[in-house]
Parts: sequence; structure tokens; C-alpha cells
Amino acid sequence: MQTIGLLYHSGRPDCVDLARQIEATLRERRLQVWRGAANDDEALRQAAPDLDLLITLGGDGTIVRGIRVVAQERVPILGVNLGRLGFLAEVEPAEMDQVLPALLEGHFFVEERMMLRSDLYREDALILSAEAINDVVMARGRASRTVRISVDVDDHHVFSPTCDGMIVATPTGSTAYCLAAGGPIVAPDLRSLTMVPIAAHLGIAHALVIPAHRRLALTLLKGPDAMVTVDGQQDVPLLPGDRLCSSASENVARFVRMSENGYFYETVLRRLGWADRP
Repeated sequence: MQTIGLLYHSGRPDCVDLARQIEATLRERRLQVWRGAANDDEALRQAAPDLDLLITLGGDGTIVRGIRVVAQERVPILGVNLGRLGFLAEVEPAEMDQVLPALLEGHFFVEERMMLRSDLYREDALILSAEAINDVVMARGRASRTVRISVDVDDHHVFSPTCDGMIVATPTGSTAYCLAAGGPIVAPDLRSLTMVPIAAHLGIAHALVIPAHRRLALTLLKGPDAMVTVDGQQDVPLLPGDRLCSSASENVARFVRMSENGYFYETVLRRLGWADRP
């Protein structure tokens, strides 16, 4: 490694302080360091081609922002958890004194996770192309009224539920909004898309898991002030007839892991409080 990036939550003094400490340590080892705020996507986009590693300091939201910017450059990410749950983070701040030397000596592996590519069409015009590591959501907006959404897989109609919205999630996103809406937890090495309705009327709609190479389309049939939201960070207002097409992206998210391959199951138990033993 020659150049390491530090992406931090600029509104958190603890994140800023830790970024300075890590930068000082890396420069002592004669490494190049780029440091930037998580809300400055353009600065990170310009730096990404030169980075060998990106360390994020914050919660899962900071990691998600980083992934969506650097994935195309195949930059691996090490998440340091200064948030609440930290499903995507690998280490805690107190562990960095031990983790940095191991990292620089090459004692880690890189896990690749699928991302979601979504294109939003209005009539025949493409109005949004976006990539997500967690999910893309078509749902009601400010108006507290349900929406009706048509669901198709590879141009085959599945159903048209009346609901508060529809979530399309990657395996990584299965532990985020998808889980809160009653969806399944999907292992991250399973390439699939999970579709989960939000508060479906009469409870007739349930989760649907399909292979990642399939094309899942959501068409807004009815709903005032409806929105499409990408990873909870990018919003686009909708009109009836708008069509959202999602499938697996050509890009992947690359996470630095310091522990063994079974870490995911330990993380789920720990973060969700499901542990049944000390």
C-alpha cells in the first residue's frame, strides 16, 4: 500500500479526532494519506483512482457513501464503527492500534459483495441511473396515503400490491430496511435480490427472493408524492407510470476483513442481540 484514504463524518468530533490520529500514524510509516469529509462525494471521486485502501470513520451511512463513490475503482474499504449498529463495519475504534500494523503487513482478506444497479424511466426517458449497496425503495412520500405498484420479473407480471412501498435489497441490505419491513436475512455470498412490500394492504404480499441475474421492475400505478430512494441517501420524486428496473451491478463492493469467513454470522448475532451464549 502506498496511498490510504480516510473518510470521516465531519459532524462528529470523535470521527475527526480519530482521522487525525490515524493520519499521523500512517505518515510516520511514510505512507501517502488523503483525508476528506463523507459529505464531499466529488473530492473522494477525484481521489479514488489513486487510493489503495479507504478507511471510513463513522456509521454504516459513511461506509455506504464511500462504497457508492469508489466501487468502480475497486478500492477496498475498511469500516471503523463509530455509529450505532455498524453492520458493515469491521473494527471498533479501540482496536485500531492492533489493526493498523496487521493491515499494513497484509494480514487481511478482501470480501466482494454484489451491488444493485437501478435505472428509473419516465415514459422512454432515463431520468436516473444509480448503484446501491443496500437497497432501492419505491414508496409513498409526504402524503400519508398508500401507493399501488406493479411488480414484474423479466417482463413477467408477479402482482400489484397496495402498500406503503416496495424495497429491493441486496444480500447486504437484507439486514437494513428490508429486515425492519419483515424480510429475510440473506447471507452476503448469495447473489440474489430480495423484494419486500412495506405494510401491504390485507397482508397478501410477502417477500420474494430471486436470482441476481434476473431483472426486477417496479412501476408506480398510483400514489401522490411517491419517491424512489437509493440507499436512504438519494431521493427522486415520482409520477404515475414511472418504472424502476433493478438487477445486479457489474461493480462490487470490496470490504477489508481481518477475521475469518464466518464473521457474518457472529456479526448478526452480536448486532441484533440474538446471541444465545456468552
